[in-house]
Amino acid sequence: MKITWYGTASILLEGAETALLFDPFLKYLPEGYETEERYTQREAAFRSAANILITHGHLDHLSSVMPLYENKPCTIFLTGTPATTLTKQGFPESKLHRIAPGDVLHFPGVSVRVYQGKHIQFDTKLILEKAFSLNSWRQFPRLIHLLKLNVRYREKNEIVFYEVQAEGKRIQIMGSADLADEVAYPTGADALILPHQGRSDIDSHNEAIIRRLNPKRVLLDHYDDAFPPLSELVPVDAFCRRMSVTVPIENMIEGRQIEI
Repeated sequence: MKITWYGTASILLEGAETALLFDPFLKYLPEGYETEERYTQREAAFRSAANILITHGHLDHLSSVMPLYENKPCTIFLTGTPATTLTKQGFPESKLHRIAPGDVLHFPGVSVRVYQGKHIQFDTKLILEKAFSLNSWRQFPRLIHLLKLNVRYREKNEIVFYEVQAEGKRIQIMGSADLADEVAYPTGADALILPHQGRSDIDSHNEAIIRRLNPKRVLLDHYDDAFPPLSELVPVDAFCRRMSVTVPIENMIEGRQIEI
């Protein structure tokens, strides 16, 4: 299996027979913040996909589906709340395949099991730091616009955790960095794709997740600054060095392919 990260939680998983795209998001950046070449590469990779799996309905996981796939043959796999968000925008119902925890999706050479997930809870320290940061005040109109957009893209506790099985490998994909207490997740996956943003104590928070799931390898994503000023570039080098004593861990580099 080949894994490519395209920013935020956008993951392209390619097997010998099937490609699956998770949470495609065209970064919501200020004009001039990103090169046209980088944007074009990401958009082309997203548009080439036919099977799109959504972890939950927040802005940075769902809002690009409409512009990317409204007029393209595809199937969008998602739970009820994000499906409703899209249909209210006029997205064709025929392209939506509703899923729920417990489902198993079958593709040529690939199966995907759906588990209940949990969205990370933003802590008070992080919220206050964001609210009173110089960057937020400099981009205040943009901040208000993003907050208004977020009201349209609800999650409603409908977040899923995917485990992909293909070519003798198991790959776990999380759209947000938390786990439901009551779910018995499978352990020992060949790779865990883990978001690294959303709390001021994200290092210790994710360390607990890694201990619980006990994967053979960890790949960090969602640590980038993809929709400022609500997002930020999170330092990951020290965390990777410390955790690598017990488990191979690395931050994915945008656009760089990894083979599992």
